[in-house]
Amino acid sequence: MIENIEFEEFYNAVRSYSDNKDSEYSEIDLFSELFTNYLSDYGIIKEANILSFNAVIGMAKVCTNGWHYDESENRLSIFVSEFNNSELVTSVPSVEVELKVKRALKTLEYVRKINLQSGATSLDEYPMIRSIKDIIDKITQVHIFYLTDGRLKKAKDCKRNSDGIDIYVNYWDIERIYRLASSGREYEPTSIDFLEKFGENLNCLSMPSNTDEYQGYLAILPGNYLVALYEEYGARLMELNVRSFLQTRVKTNSGIRKTILEEPHRFLAYNNGLSITAEEIETEKTSAGELKIKKIKGFQVVNGGQTVASIHRCSKVDRCEHLDKVAVQVKITVVKPAVLDELVPKISLYSNTQNVVNDADFSSNDPFHIEFEKMSNKIWVPGEQSRWFYERARGQYEVARIRYAGSSTAKRKVFDSQTPKKQKFTKTDLAKFYQCWNKKPSYVSKGTKYNFTQFMELMSDNFKNSNIDESFYKGTIARAIIYKTAESIARKHKFPGYRANAVAYTIALLSFKTVGRVNLEVIWNEQSVSGAFYSVLDSWMPLVWQSIIDTAGNRNVTEWAKKEECWSEIQLLDLTISTDLELELRTGDPLPNVGHSAKNGKAKELTTVDRQNINRVLQRSADFWWKLSVWGRETKELEKIHIDIISTLATYARDSWEKIPSHKQARQAIRALDIAEEIGYEMEC
Repeated sequence: MIENIEFEEFYNAVRSYSDNKDSEYSEIDLFSELFTNYLSDYGIIKEANILSFNAVIGMAKVCTNGWHYDESENRLSIFVSEFNNSELVTSVPSVEVELKVKRALKTLEYVRKINLQSGATSLDEYPMIRSIKDIIDKITQVHIFYLTDGRLKKAKDCKRNSDGIDIYVNYWDIERIYRLASSGREYEPTSIDFLEKFGENLNCLSMPSNTDEYQGYLAILPGNYLVALYEEYGARLMELNVRSFLQTRVKTNSGIRKTILEEPHRFLAYNNGLSITAEEIETEKTSAGELKIKKIKGFQVVNGGQTVASIHRCSKVDRCEHLDKVAVQVKITVVKPAVLDELVPKISLYSNTQNVVNDADFSSNDPFHIEFEKMSNKIWVPGEQSRWFYERARGQYEVARIRYAGSSTAKRKVFDSQTPKKQKFTKTDLAKFYQCWNKKPSYVSKGTKYNFTQFMELMSDNFKNSNIDESFYKGTIARAIIYKTAESIARKHKFPGYRANAVAYTIALLSFKTVGRVNLEVIWNEQSVSGAFYSVLDSWMPLVWQSIIDTAGNRNVTEWAKKEECWSEIQLLDLTISTDLELELRTGDPLPNVGHSAKNGKAKELTTVDRQNINRVLQRSADFWWKLSVWGRETKELEKIHIDIISTLATYARDSWEKIPSHKQARQAIRALDIAEEIGYEMEC
């Protein structure tokens, strides 16, 4: 949360981030990355693939600085940026803004006409062109985001139509981004004017209240209203818990769908409706005495997100045309600003008690984050010269900087030295650091929000406040150092696309192949990875990046990277740990991919097949091996040697593979798997 931050400080921070001479990226790419990170953090977008692209189609120019396709909503987002880097904020002429927007819109036409086989596209732009070309006929809406460090005088978000596709244009200048960052909210409030959007105000009932903390209203929303709102705002309508819930479990509820398609007039009777919170509401009383809602500010669905998404899906996928007959009951709670942060999360939590969504509390006030923040405040890196800064709530870093330094340049230098910006990280960063090393690259590839949801469920299941001790904190920072190192390597290689996927999968693969033997305490003490560690990341990453693309085949690479099948393929890569890194690893059984024998320290080269066999064994759980051994014993389909070996492997797996199977054990285990598969054994684990 940013309190009383000076606009000048914010503007200079944007310039400083974008004008980074040490970066491998251009100013415009850094600026695009910064602004899209803000939009992602506040739920405006899910992700953004940064790519500055210029082309000519006929007499027209095409220009984009980033893109993203949301498969669940068939929504293509295109980002176009203007970075002036002036000492003072300058106004951007409307004609220049409109010209950039038109050039961004030309992207679709360009993609339709370009021939990928002609060699007309460069390596840099190929991933974007290929990805959009694969899904271009599925796109139902396009969102253009115009981003600038200048000031826009007249630029209101608007809706257009082109060739039957809804086009939404969103304008984000420095002042709008600043207002969002300094608001202290977890989201940008959506303001809905019913008369302007739907041609009439919304009938409602006002509920008497015995408190001044909130007001209550009841209303009926037609299904087509919800479709229109979801089209424009998407998951922004959902409070964070609900948004995360939807990203985790996006399957359409078959009961909701059946009712909409077959009995739309009974939807009100069958469905529980929505719970909505709002910051402000404007009503009017008609001459007939009816109460109507004119405007709602801060519209957030805290219960019923599945209903909204299902109605939208019926409209787009099932082409349902009678959604005006679907009536959805809505409870609206207008919460006073003084209790907004306290009350809204509780309303969300308690209204979702029948759903899995309450498994984890995703707000910054969750005890896990509070305890972790305490650790970051009190633990300094070795040498006591600096510390890492955990930004539990947005903007805390700038708040701390201003409170410490005020207007003093000298104090500001002290703060920057003791708490350097490169050692600042957020809740979602923390989730990425942890999940990459936890061998969940497909989760990370699914996006910030999804990965954060999974991370918090993991923390909720496995950790209590007492577990967040100094050792846990230092280990997490070691993971952060690994991740940031991998990011710098990815920048050095200048991958034209899928950079984040290459980072996540390379880290996960190194974690997988070293099987817990990397000493994170050493990385914490040194505040850097070793030269040998760096070399392995550096040499592996291009190979991992290429393998992600190759194993995707004809599939969309971005979507392929989100699947567990992609991770299974990457684990089978024939990559070995260098001798230098092997010497740094913890003592214990030598790694299978190194090619050393456990006996007397004598070297023994393993074949590619040996390494692949061992990696396949390590992919399976203890439960899987136990069930296979029981099946083999009961059916007598497996020989005794197979049963004994896979029983042993079950104990290895139970102990998190602290002991690694030999190439001979792995060979027999794979033989047992082949036998079971030939007979038709169902491998459900």
